[in-house]
Amino acid sequence: MARRKEHTHGEIHAMAIKSVMEYLQTAKLESLSLRKVATQIGYAPSTLINIFGSYQQLLLSVSEQVLTNLYHYLSASVNNSHSASELTISSINNVQPQKLIELMAHQYFQFAHEHPACFKLVFELSAPEGIELSSNHQLAIDRLFNLIAEQLKLLFVSANQADIILMSRVLWGGIHGLTCLAIDGKLFTEQAALPAMLSSHVHGYLLGMAQEKDSSCC
Repeated sequence: MARRKEHTHGEIHAMAIKSVMEYLQTAKLESLSLRKVATQIGYAPSTLINIFGSYQQLLLSVSEQVLTNLYHYLSASVNNSHSASELTISSINNVQPQKLIELMAHQYFQFAHEHPACFKLVFELSAPEGIELSSNHQLAIDRLFNLIAEQLKLLFVSANQADIILMSRVLWGGIHGLTCLAIDGKLFTEQAALPAMLSSHVHGYLLGMAQEKDSSCC
């Protein structure tokens, strides 16, 4: 490991985030502290305070990185699906966007299952009172919702942006709820049933919205 003076603030920033994420792969957040993180990377807690501002801000930076990782995880599944089926723009129909949303729902759970503590951190942590999320953090959130929104635009070509945003949040809400219940062991059914439950939620919601849009046009 390089000596302390050989690390830039940016490198220490990245080291601390990586340290927290590695720690959460085998332990719970409750057992972590700023001092532990500092010790793991070979710096004093005051150094991390100078860089992040507070322990909570460090955790928010970890949350941002988890969201970024989740985005790349879901994006890869969508890109791989397109490559596997050799789709062209002209061959995309109403079935394909639904299948991609279902795929992302399944992969959303898979990511949470592989990184449960990091996943929970994202949704249990809030910004300090009076402080807004950073622009990069907000961008990480928006990019995730946009993955669903892009598929919804293909399904509901006449829907306005407000409708697309609303639908993406409702879809995510159900997917997230089922995922959280599953990783907490509170689905009260075999976990093997979760993929079918996620697909049922996506299919049922999209079918209902399609029928609503059709009826509003008549």
